[in-house]
Amino acid sequence: MSGRPGLASNAAPRRVATGAAPGKVILFGEHAAVYGRPALAAALGRGLGATVEADPDGPVLHLPAWGQTVRLRPGPDGRAGFESLPRAFAAALDAAGLHGPTARAIAVTLDGALPPSVGLGSSAAFAVSLLRALSAWAGAPLDDAALLDAAYSVEQVFHGTPSGVDHTVATLGGCLRFQRGAVPTFVRVPIGRPVPLVVAFAPRDTTGRDVVAGLRSRRDALPTVYERLFDAIGELTSAGEAALAAGDLPALGRLFDLNHEILRACGVSSAVNDELVALSRRHGALGAKLTGAGGGGAVIALVPGDPAPLLQAVGRAGHGAFATTLDDP
Repeated sequence: MSGRPGLASNAAPRRVATGAAPGKVILFGEHAAVYGRPALAAALGRGLGATVEADPDGPVLHLPAWGQTVRLRPGPDGRAGFESLPRAFAAALDAAGLHGPTARAIAVTLDGALPPSVGLGSSAAFAVSLLRALSAWAGAPLDDAALLDAAYSVEQVFHGTPSGVDHTVATLGGCLRFQRGAVPTFVRVPIGRPVPLVVAFAPRDTTGRDVVAGLRSRRDALPTVYERLFDAIGELTSAGEAALAAGDLPALGRLFDLNHEILRACGVSSAVNDELVALSRRHGALGAKLTGAGGGGAVIALVPGDPAPLLQAVGRAGHGAFATTLDDP
């Protein structure tokens, strides 16, 4: 036997539990989905990962990529505090069945290359990856149905009444068609060919909630006009679903372009969204559009060739970007 005797037998193995979840993009249908039209959302090829290990000073949550550490210190009423991250962490611990000081004597590191607050589902990836790791640590991994319920409760901390799209995509992966209703419906959409994307992003000019409220005000003033715009987005979504299933990337790119122009007509794009779309078209994209609420945030570009020229151009413009691929799980 090699090595010094005694060391291996005295060292207890370090116990860890892990979980991961992807970010998401809206391919078609953002905003129109609020008014009953379908939307297509897909899981990104990158997201967040969580690791849990014992720590007598826990519970503590380290978020190195976001430059934050959350150490739960309940107040007199037993609650974790009023800020969203501590409350979300506490909600996840409860949902995973980790109750009491002994069960919560843990440290969680949650990291990954998913930028927050730009419409890429970072809070849902946070919730799902955290819950997967915590429930594995507790010895009772959550199945998809339980995970969806628990992730929704964590998402409520951040968004109040989330649509359900983000945490459903983060849990199930792939591409899903979403239809709003008394009970939202999700149907898996096949991806006939891997879809190479560049995702470019910049800080939002305003909040997503304000963008949605502004569109609602405009729609209420001119309902016939805006309902026709929403109808057109709904038709593009159906055409996009067919192009995605067929693996027709040129058609998908043209539909991206059309969807962006209608979103501009709806007033939800911004100067930085339009700048990133124009950069994408000049550097090899078959099509590009904003994704999510708009007012800044992220743009997706369909780039079947080398993404490097576009990534470099976005960087020179002072914004962030990464290349990824959409595919079936």
